[in-house]
Amino acid sequence: MKSIQSTFVVILVIFCQTAIAWGPTGHRVVGYVAQQHLTKKASKRVNKILQLYSLEMCGNHMDFIRSDKNYRHMNSWHYVSIPDGLHYDESDKNPKGDVISTIEQIMIELKTKEFTVFESEEFAIMALVHMVGDIHQPLHVGLSEDRGGNKIKVEWFGEKTNLHRVWDTDMIDHLKLSYRELGDHINRDVTPTQVADWQGSSVKEWAAESQKLRSACYDFGDKKNLGYSYSFRHTKTIQLRLEQAGVRLAGLLNEIYG
Repeated sequence: MKSIQSTFVVILVIFCQTAIAWGPTGHRVVGYVAQQHLTKKASKRVNKILQLYSLEMCGNHMDFIRSDKNYRHMNSWHYVSIPDGLHYDESDKNPKGDVISTIEQIMIELKTKEFTVFESEEFAIMALVHMVGDIHQPLHVGLSEDRGGNKIKVEWFGEKTNLHRVWDTDMIDHLKLSYRELGDHINRDVTPTQVADWQGSSVKEWAAESQKLRSACYDFGDKKNLGYSYSFRHTKTIQLRLEQAGVRLAGLLNEIYG
């Protein structure tokens, strides 16, 4: 029995490592930054609704449940595939849904309090935290032919990985910062003007930003062992996208609860 349980744990860990978006630290940063930009009223209401996790911790829930067959129909909700040169409205839509349509649906259900796709208000908030994070990762608005970089095999300081994971996890973990340390670092000099500008844009505009950024993710040419140089070129982009995700998440929650 212990052997079976151990095997299950190993399989679950492998699944989580290959499937998650932004990684645990990244999603916690998004929730943590959002918490700093909530109104007092929204903060009180949101944290009263959340029973399983705090706002900082709830962003990983959508990845935790992906190993459960009852939630596998949600797998396509974490990303959207848009070909080069096309806008979202011009591209073919996944009939199972995507990250853009999912965020829009969550907002409808949170505003109407009619939870048909999502199980409860708490579940909808946890999904919103996660999906707002996802849409700001450039390779989550990816190319279908390489599954948002998942098929691009590379090394990160000599360790085998893939391009998608480098952006989700490897570059963030390389900073050796807790989610609070990273959140405080990227949030330290954001201005009210930036907050207003970021919160004034639409979900489709967030996706378009990621789509515009994604080509730079492939700037390593034939060099498959990525490290300091690649990290130097892209860490600022990752930090910006995490900050924007947190600020915009706060904007959505303030709109409903503030």
